[in-house]
Amino acid sequence: MNTATQEKPVYLSGESDIFIGKRSRLRRYLVCSMGGYFPILVKTGPKSLAVLFRTGGTHVSINASLSVSTSGDGGKSWSEPVRIAPGWEDYRNPAMGINSKGELVLAFWKAGPVIYENNEITGPIHIPGRMPADINDKDIPLTFINTIKCNDLTLIETGNYSSGFLLTTVPYGRIITGTDGMLYMSAYGPLRNDVQSGRNSTVLLRSKDDGKTWGDETVIAHGFNETAIAFMNDVTMVAAARSDNGDVQILRSIDNGRTWSDPVQVTRKGEHPADLTVLASGRLLLTFGRRIRPMGCGALLSDDGGKSWNKAGEVLLAGDGFFNIDLGYPSTVQLDNGDIITVLYYANGSDMHEAGSFTGWGYLNCQAIHYTEEDIML
Repeated sequence: MNTATQEKPVYLSGESDIFIGKRSRLRRYLVCSMGGYFPILVKTGPKSLAVLFRTGGTHVSINASLSVSTSGDGGKSWSEPVRIAPGWEDYRNPAMGINSKGELVLAFWKAGPVIYENNEITGPIHIPGRMPADINDKDIPLTFINTIKCNDLTLIETGNYSSGFLLTTVPYGRIITGTDGMLYMSAYGPLRNDVQSGRNSTVLLRSKDDGKTWGDETVIAHGFNETAIAFMNDVTMVAAARSDNGDVQILRSIDNGRTWSDPVQVTRKGEHPADLTVLASGRLLLTFGRRIRPMGCGALLSDDGGKSWNKAGEVLLAGDGFFNIDLGYPSTVQLDNGDIITVLYYANGSDMHEAGSFTGWGYLNCQAIHYTEEDIML
């Protein structure tokens, strides 16, 4: 008699995404090749646009800078990038908006003094994981504000900013205008009194003078970094904040950003960061980078100002990222004719660079996706 013990089968379980919906094709246009990280898109006229992005280097590189391209035909053709910040300081993490004078207001962070160390032989060396607390002068100006003419991208004035809450003030996303005429911008970084925890906090900054000076800060949330903001009405604001865990969570304010609700998670881990766009229909559009397969850009719609999201109608705007998560950072606007434009970058290739398809786009590029609200309704 065989007395050997019979092993019981082991059943493994888990979850995976499914997609049930319609497949379609959206037009894309090249904004910039060999550059285009972290794009921020703003509408400067009925069908004119400006986009700010990183050029001249890789995701982390001391030689990189920031540039602006413009479009006068609704985002189908784009000007050559015009550099608006010097190289060799690793300028990054931009924000941009348009003030009441029609001028572009740009904010960005200088990483050079923080995450690099000078070497007499090789020059600046990137120190991964280096914290702002590791630099000697904690009040060194790192955040810069530029005001630029839209038509010819000439510099009008520049300044710098240091937060009262944050040790380093890292801007993010689109600078928006309230009905009170004030400009609003989000920024993040470690709290001055909580640097060692490694936790970020995100704050809201205000400008009463068309972006010349900033202040009147209020905290949006702790444990969050890159945060998009939008006004739903005169006093109601919505924030889409990237958590330090790598998802996007929604917060709401009914007092012009003075106080905020508890955050509610709306995307999966690896789906970040996000942008918010109030559409002409009144719906709120959330576009976000997908750093999980299929990699590219996702979207969600809300009919109630961000209180709830149609997750059954999740949209994949782009899913052709190749093999690396260095992509995304979508920024979205709607033109006067109803067309919606989302710009994003790919640092390691997409379908658009393949021979026989769209040649010359390159592995690293910034693209503009064109669609309408009807295109993304199930």
